[in-house]
Amino acid sequence: MGFWDLFSNEKNNQESGNKSSLYYSLKENFSDKEESTLIKVTGIAGLFARVAYVDFELHQDEKAHMLKALTEMTDFDDSEVQLIVDLAIEHVKELAGLENHKLVYSLKEVLDQNARHQVVEALFYLAASDGVVENIESEEIRIIVKGFDLSDRHFIAARAKVSDKLKALQI
Repeated sequence: MGFWDLFSNEKNNQESGNKSSLYYSLKENFSDKEESTLIKVTGIAGLFARVAYVDFELHQDEKAHMLKALTEMTDFDDSEVQLIVDLAIEHVKELAGLENHKLVYSLKEVLDQNARHQVVEALFYLAASDGVVENIESEEIRIIVKGFDLSDRHFIAARAKVSDKLKALQI
């Protein structure tokens, strides 16, 4: 994919609604799934990939955590979850976060406040899965919290669950 293709794809996606290119890839692979299921799995997998790759490194522990968490959070089987994670990682690497707002917006439309808070907690557990929550990961999650229209209390409560892994607090 060339540099200018990124913008032409973004323009095409804007014209077709507020869904990310990851959504369309998943819809192509899982045409038998309901729209709401595709929106949820797209948003969660996309945000997982974004937080895991925000430092431009994807640790095996993070990928393993993504696989485990999505298996627990969805009704997809192991091979389907593997495909979802692979597609999410591929899209986040290609688009370098250009579609984050679409992931957040779509999830905000289908999840209530409590479910969005649970996603934020899952993002912190993902960030901690490699042994340390880097500052850049924490700040990416803070941006997601704001996009979800959650309060600072939600962010602090979710971050507290992994406080022993926060790099900012380590000596």
